[in-house]
Amino acid sequence: MWNLKILDRGYMTGYQDFVKIFGSGVFIKSKDISKKCSLPKALASLYIIPTFFRGIYYIPTPHEHSGHFIEKKQDFFTFLFNFKYGRKNWYWALSTAARYYGIEWSATKVLEIITQNNYKTIDISSKVTSLRKKKSYRSLTLAKYLASLDISSLYIHKGTSSAFSSLKIDGEMGPVCTKSQLRKDVEIFISKVRNKQVKRVYKRILVSSKNWN
Repeated sequence: MWNLKILDRGYMTGYQDFVKIFGSGVFIKSKDISKKCSLPKALASLYIIPTFFRGIYYIPTPHEHSGHFIEKKQDFFTFLFNFKYGRKNWYWALSTAARYYGIEWSATKVLEIITQNNYKTIDISSKVTSLRKKKSYRSLTLAKYLASLDISSLYIHKGTSSAFSSLKIDGEMGPVCTKSQLRKDVEIFISKVRNKQVKRVYKRILVSSKNWN
């Protein structure tokens, strides 16, 4: 338990000691970090990475920490959404679900999910650009982590509770909507999405859906 005592006194002995206490490749809430060590110091030392949700941080694995990148991008997002919403309270939807079913293959670099209680658009590309402009070591390092995700935007849509009654749980992807729900969601959100490229994807999904069983 000597690690806990050292951190409680405010002496951060390094990333490895931090990992011994909290683990790595996991998400953690700020309040849980603050119980055992200095949150500002953990942030400044890049032992944790801010996620797209306030108060939730990611602890990179030793391999990721040394290279400043996210190794398993799919797992990163799946585990993050599970951590934020709970496994049965969100699902991969719309253009992302269409790619899952092999209906759409365009490289939009957009991820889309539907939740029961939230809607949000996260412009990851702009965050990367903004961090790079600051030119500090910490900002440039965070930019590397975000850029390694190879995603431009994240669309979080708010859906209806009935849509969650027929989710498909994929062993790797996590919760995915059914094809019938995919068509329903596209019909709902096609008039709401502003991204012209994504709107074109929605239109192609609707055309394709006419041939679904």
